[in-house]
Formats: sequence, C-alpha cells, structure tokens
Amino acid sequence: MIINVGDKIIGNHGRTGEIINIGIATEMTDIAAENDTALNAKTYDTDLGYKGAVTYSGDNGTYWCYFDQIKDNLTEKEKSDVDVQINLENEWWK
Repeated sequence: MIINVGDKIIGNHGRTGEIINIGIATEMTDIAAENDTALNAKTYDTDLGYKGAVTYSGDNGTYWCYFDQIKDNLTEKEKSDVDVQINLENEWWK
C-alpha cells in the first residue's frame, strides 16, 4: 500500500486521521523509527517491508502506528473510486 503525508488512513484501534509524518527505521532495534538516525519520507510503499511508523492526526488527538498496523488508505481508495467513475463516463458511448 502506498502512503503519503496528507493521506487519510485507518490505523490501529480503528482510529482515522491524516498522516503528518512517515518515519523509516535505519537500525534493527528502532522498529518505531524514533531514533535520530531514522529517516522521514513524504511517500512510502509498505510492500517494501521496512520497519517504521506513521504519526497521524485525528479528531481526538495525534496517534501513531507501525506500518503493518495501517488498515486502509482512504485517500488512495477515494482516488481509485474517482478514476473508475471517470473511466465509466468516458466510455458512455460503448
């Protein structure tokens, strides 16, 4: 799943919010990407399998979760739904 800063996700515990930081771990012992050596990214494909976490802001505060705890990327799903609708509209004549 591709995630970007600014995407709306469903994280662990069913919390929904906007990604404000993507941290990628650079050391085996830093699974949450909290060390000073961790990298920050604007976009990341979770299929790459790196260790790290996102920080996201929701209605009731700021949360974080590991990459593998992201349940869904609502922004990407919305983009996909729009693309399908555009394709349907462009093919009305078939």
